[in-house]
Amino acid sequence: MNKQQYLTRLESLLACLPQEMRAESIAFYAEMIDDRMEEGLTEEEAVAALETPGAAAEAILDDLPAVPRAMAKTRRKSKALLWTLLIVGAVVWVPLLIAFLAVALCVYACIWILVACLWIVSIAFVAAFPASCAIAFMGVSAGVIPFAIAEAGVGLVCAGIGLAMIAVSIGATKQLARLSRAWVRKMASPFVKSRNDHDTKPGVTTSHAIA
Repeated sequence: MNKQQYLTRLESLLACLPQEMRAESIAFYAEMIDDRMEEGLTEEEAVAALETPGAAAEAILDDLPAVPRAMAKTRRKSKALLWTLLIVGAVVWVPLLIAFLAVALCVYACIWILVACLWIVSIAFVAAFPASCAIAFMGVSAGVIPFAIAEAGVGLVCAGIGLAMIAVSIGATKQLARLSRAWVRKMASPFVKSRNDHDTKPGVTTSHAIA
């Protein structure tokens, strides 16, 4: 099998994928063959160093997220079957999708509500300091020195707690920001491939293809 035959067969097996994704995979395998030919292999040897088009196509599809993979494999079997499942099954998958999104949004909102609560409490404690100072000044003006001293002490304690909580809030915000990003990636994983996933294409091997 030569390069053109290999790529033509692979493209036909990937017809269930969008044009852009299919072209990307074909270009990748074409480059793999060219690289092996530059290393001194003949065209046929370079092709033989890859997996069969069928194995490569299966590996590419298996590398997709769950939902696109299921849709692509169903479409490969029958476009009519795919549309039938989408339309007839809408009474099941649409409510499930809505529930899935609702749960994801609720968890995401709860994460940031917790962050907001930490900051509100921190700011409230810090704001108590100038308020206590003002009350202490009024106590001094009124001649109630013990009350003024006690109020000033309360203000200092609140300021210390507030500053400590601000430090905690900053750390918690960073941690929860990472948690929220991880949660979004987790929720999107059935639909979208993560950027952190490996960039190499599946299905490539340096050994000879399986017959």
